Amino acid sequence: MRLFLALSLPEEALDLLSDLQDGMPEGRAVDLDTLHLTLAFLGETPAEALPEIDAALRSIRAPAIALHFHGGAVFEGRLNRVVAVQAEGGAALTDLHDRIRSRLHGIGMALPRRRFRPHVTLLRTRDKRAATLGLAAIPPGALGPFACDSFGLFSSVLHPDGARHEERARYPLTGI
Repeated sequence: MRLFLALSLPEEALDLLSDLQDGMPEGRAVDLDTLHLTLAFLGETPAEALPEIDAALRSIRAPAIALHFHGGAVFEGRLNRVVAVQAEGGAALTDLHDRIRSRLHGIGMALPRRRFRPHVTLLRTRDKRAATLGLAAIPPGALGPFACDSFGLFSSVLHPDGARHEERARYPLTGI
């Protein structure tokens, strides 16, 4: 099963992100119920590994995160372009990301080494012009803060009309 860990976004953040999507041109907007900020991508993982992953993640003690959105970014992929809003959660977000990687490494999971670039994908398009216009729909200033008080373990199944995610477990973050 294809797994990833993501910061849970509060309703106020989802409302704002939905409003940003409404101002974007053609392309495929990411469904509101699948908007997330990826903390770690585990990839294809055997279902038998879930209990060990869950136990490792349950041992994490970390503070809630005051998340801000600030400007947009376009990421080029093999088949399309992704328009995203960049996110900032300070040391708390970076520390959570590092703790997750450390716990998973501790149970023998080798995660790909990638620079952590916190963002929430809003739109997918093949059209360079649409990506540029989508980027222009994201205000340059900081938006937030939004209090994020948990993260989750999700499975993801790819479909032609977009990925479908199922939350497998949720892990609390303590007060800000």
